[in-house]
Amino acid sequence: MRRGDRAGTQARRSGPTAHHTHRPGRTHAPVMPSACDVRQCTTSRADSPAAKGGWPPLGGCPPLPGSTTSVPSRVRGSPGEGDFNMGGLRGKTLRIVALTSLGMLALACGSGTVGAPDAPPTQDGPVLVPPTRAQLRLVQAAPGAPAVDVYIAGDPTPVANAVAYGATTPYLTRDAGPITVELRPTGAAPESRPLLSLGVGMEGGTRWTVVAAGGSPPAPTDAALRLLLLRDNPVPADGGQARLRVVNAGTDAPTVDVDLGNDGSVEVASLARFSDSGETALVVPSGSALQVGLRGGGAAPVMTSFTLPALGSGTDTLIVATGLLSQPARAGDGFSLLTAGRDGTLAILRQNPTLYVLNASPDAPPLDLFAGDHPFFRDLTSGALSSPLQVAPGTYVLDLFAATPAEARPAAPPVASITTPTLVPGERYLMVAAGYLTPPGPSAHPFTLLSLTERFADDPANLRLRWVHAASDTPAMDVGPLGSGRRVLPDAPFLNVPFAAATAPDGLPLPSGGAITLGVVPTNEANRAPRTTFSLTPVADTRLFAVATDAPGAEPGSWDLQLLLVDTSRTPWTVSAQAHEP
Repeated sequence: MRRGDRAGTQARRSGPTAHHTHRPGRTHAPVMPSACDVRQCTTSRADSPAAKGGWPPLGGCPPLPGSTTSVPSRVRGSPGEGDFNMGGLRGKTLRIVALTSLGMLALACGSGTVGAPDAPPTQDGPVLVPPTRAQLRLVQAAPGAPAVDVYIAGDPTPVANAVAYGATTPYLTRDAGPITVELRPTGAAPESRPLLSLGVGMEGGTRWTVVAAGGSPPAPTDAALRLLLLRDNPVPADGGQARLRVVNAGTDAPTVDVDLGNDGSVEVASLARFSDSGETALVVPSGSALQVGLRGGGAAPVMTSFTLPALGSGTDTLIVATGLLSQPARAGDGFSLLTAGRDGTLAILRQNPTLYVLNASPDAPPLDLFAGDHPFFRDLTSGALSSPLQVAPGTYVLDLFAATPAEARPAAPPVASITTPTLVPGERYLMVAAGYLTPPGPSAHPFTLLSLTERFADDPANLRLRWVHAASDTPAMDVGPLGSGRRVLPDAPFLNVPFAAATAPDGLPLPSGGAITLGVVPTNEANRAPRTTFSLTPVADTRLFAVATDAPGAEPGSWDLQLLLVDTSRTPWTVSAQAHEP
């Protein structure tokens, strides 16, 4: 990656890439096949509704080329000498990378609506700043902060109204000369004390960006709400190129290294929180999607990654890392990238999807998983959970092989091939390999891959448990705490759960404070005496997939089951085996 106008020596890879955070056993640094297209997608509501605190579930699919969103803005009358020309957004369009981001933009900018297909936004022609004028815009990248009205000190009328988290105003053009920018909560009196203020020199011919960043109380002092000032490059980028500038405004983000291409190189080293990559731009080829990796610095593995859509020729894009790493990636205030162009926010990019694979097949050997020639996971034994893998959004064909010492894809045919559902930005997935590779009888289920989206409710007081039926030769089951006479009640919380199915994605709340015995019985069986039971001790603020599968060495149809408890409460996820009661 080159800065400024120095010649680049190598174009960045723009195809999808992947990284592991850590892997037990053998390791391999996979590169995702370029055939994986972020537009190979369908909606993704089937497994789970919107999580508490997240944006509306508008689907999991980025729009096809030409699909756009028109976002009206609340502005003061017609633009005048001191106004942000936000009214110009009414004729513009914002490019959306995933419809999960669309909800965010609608909330950020007002009553967003889906508009008719149109060309993606461009920065048409060079716009130079006259030597007697200066320009200024605001990026609202402070999660938890209220929507704000923007004032120039001394003027009682705001130049922009209701600028909410995730929004970017267009540039305000005014006569050169120093000003003080003041932000007040929307609707506050002009004479009230501003929430934040900042002086800007506004020298002739200059262009400036003010970024609102940090957290509202009770955020710690070093992460408190603040304004960052960036002097922008007013000279247009060359044709065939796009320029980037990166701001680390994550409220709880560490110092990071920025890897444009996510290929192991570092273009911006040691980017501290509330700092930026500098006025000298990062130059990338236009017209190609780009992976962006963030590392913890030094030899640390990739912390997270994003897919940046193709940038237009001659454009300047500001990338602001914002939100909270401590929140789920799907949450409205989860860690994300806000991208801003000349006319406003282009998109809110959620983190690339993350997947885990659990080997719950009763007869599968240790498995190697490949996508094309690229290994996803190696030597995944029965009952084991893979390390997390973050991939570009899209659909992948996974080929499963008996594990071998060789690093290359085996020449023999795979033991099974499975296509994943569309993996959507901001989501985490559990893929459960279940069923028999060689079914022992007609009632035994063949090998399959269950895809589950992690959408547990935020419930600090309870354990949240989601039951998954992966017992390969066991009929549909009812599951619940035992009632009187140690029987499974007819109104048990989990009823008629068939093989390869899971219960509600928000999870069953189980209070902490003592052991609970869960009984399992065939659905519609008159005798409610459990075929098997499990003792669990709920721990508050824990979220578990309880994957019911065959115990090692179990005879088919014997109801000799175990639970593989996948704990999603912390990253990386972990698995533990829970034997049934004697």
